[in-house]
Amino acid sequence: MRLVSSALNVAFFTILSRLTGFFRDVLMAQYIGTGIVMDALVIAIKIPSFLRRIFAEGALNSSFVPIYSAMHVAQKKEAAEFIKDIFSLMLGILTLLIVVFELIMPFVVTVIVPGVGEDVFSLAVSFSRVTFPFILLISLTALFSGVLNTHDRFGAAASSQIAGNLFIVFIMKLVDPLMLANGEIVATAIMGSGLVQLLWVYIPCHLMGIRPSLRKPRKNQAMQNFGKRMLPAAVGSAVLQINLFIDTIIASLLPMGTISYLYYADRLYNLPISVTGTPLGTVLLPMLSRQWRENNVEGAMHNQNRAIEFAMLITLPAMIGLIYLSYPLVMVIFERGAFDQTSSLATAETLAGFASGLPAYILIKIFNTSFFARQDTVTPIKVALSGMVVNVALNFMLIYKYKHLGIAIATSSASWFNAAVLVYLLKKRQFVNFDKALWKFLAKILIPCAFLFGVLITMKPLVMPYLHSTDGIHIRSIALAILVSAGLLAYFAAAWMTGLLRFKEYISAE
Repeated sequence: MRLVSSALNVAFFTILSRLTGFFRDVLMAQYIGTGIVMDALVIAIKIPSFLRRIFAEGALNSSFVPIYSAMHVAQKKEAAEFIKDIFSLMLGILTLLIVVFELIMPFVVTVIVPGVGEDVFSLAVSFSRVTFPFILLISLTALFSGVLNTHDRFGAAASSQIAGNLFIVFIMKLVDPLMLANGEIVATAIMGSGLVQLLWVYIPCHLMGIRPSLRKPRKNQAMQNFGKRMLPAAVGSAVLQINLFIDTIIASLLPMGTISYLYYADRLYNLPISVTGTPLGTVLLPMLSRQWRENNVEGAMHNQNRAIEFAMLITLPAMIGLIYLSYPLVMVIFERGAFDQTSSLATAETLAGFASGLPAYILIKIFNTSFFARQDTVTPIKVALSGMVVNVALNFMLIYKYKHLGIAIATSSASWFNAAVLVYLLKKRQFVNFDKALWKFLAKILIPCAFLFGVLITMKPLVMPYLHSTDGIHIRSIALAILVSAGLLAYFAAAWMTGLLRFKEYISAE
């Protein structure tokens, strides 16, 4: 398996997923804006997403993939039986979870957003009951995606979100815009997108002969190992998600619209995370699991270092661009219809705060993967807990003066703390060895970053009048595209001249 070529395969579909996601969010911004209905929808989206990232993308991925990866090579029959056991276990537990949450949803919403008004609360409860079954559909999607990734079919799994986003977009374009304003149709479409994503990954598995049936899960060594890893991994993922939910809880105490600002900013700064962190984590986990099982220490260390290089190559310019161009980006992408200039300014401030921690978010994914590959799911939990304490403390120090910006800065600062502690522990246990090539890369990359910043500073004043043009969205879009393209051209040209674009070495990394 080739590290960056496989990661780029995932990244390609991830970019398409994000683009379709942006189209969906642009429509939501246009028809719903940042008021009561949007705040309620964001809450309804976050509740199943919170559990999805704990059990599906977090604990399931880090627990299921290493075990299945080891079994499917030498124990194909047992591997197939293992999938059936996990499928049945997940279906039973999540169905029960849905029933319970549907009954206690008012209590759940109260805990998550204690500061919202009665109007937002009522809508959030109603929307959440519609969207919550999404957790079952998307968790099963994660299971079949893990199977596909283990068989090196990264594209099929990575493209599932594209299908889900397009389904929501299709529904929103099909329905009268006036009917979208109350949020009910959008909530229903979000739940339906989970079914679309599940079918998208199940069908390739079915064609491969992987067709799990419902049965009573067996008690064997594989299931015991899965349970031992799943619990601490779930706790670790829960700590990370609770950390994010703290932002929502605190936002509910601030003026109306703050929850929406966080949501729209999150959509933008998560793009480079999805393009680098998610693909690298997806590819690295089965790769490092195999290499550590084979005692290939040199290969594992090499791949970790190349992953860090590739991540910094993408995230450092993204951080600079998202901070310096936060307002033009938000204004051009979202400002229309119900999304006004006040919403743009507040969202742009939030985006800049989140973007300051962008490299840290990616490094956390890479370093956590290094622990998961060694079947250590406890250490990331402890580190995440300490990061959560830092986040809470900084939130209460900053929100009274900086409000939504304070929330974003606190999150970024806590992420840098988390990444620093993880790398310290990896170095202490000799699980990572930063080679000379990596240090040389990190020193050289400052040069193209300086070129990028210089071009943006020079061109932004020249382009701003066109960004504020009232002649149509196409004028503003072209102006923004010119500004971003000029910056990226300068960055990658400087990176090429300084020898940082070593694609042959990346692609040949095993």
